[in-house]
Amino acid sequence: MSSTSVEKIKERLGIEEVVSSYIKLDRAGKNLKGKCPFHNEKTPSFYVTPERGSYHCFGCGAGGDIFTFVQQFEGLDFIGSLKLLAEKAGAAVHGYRFTHR
Repeated sequence: MSSTSVEKIKERLGIEEVVSSYIKLDRAGKNLKGKCPFHNEKTPSFYVTPERGSYHCFGCGAGGDIFTFVQQFEGLDFIGSLKLLAEKAGAAVHGYRFTHR
């Protein structure tokens, strides 16, 4: 699998779209915030930065991109998250190679 496959999926699926399909996010200026799905909290400390395509929790330190979010949330390895996100992006992964559908 090439890094261009990963980049193509990231171009098609923004971090906001992916994370908001799992948890409720509210606008916080340029960013979005919500309650972290990786630990129990009463006050939102989980931030999504669409500009950078990343997320970070100031409570537990979780952070990353769409692939690490799906890996952590779904309990998948990288290849599993790649396949799931490729499907959401309307793309197919054949032998770890990205192709358009």
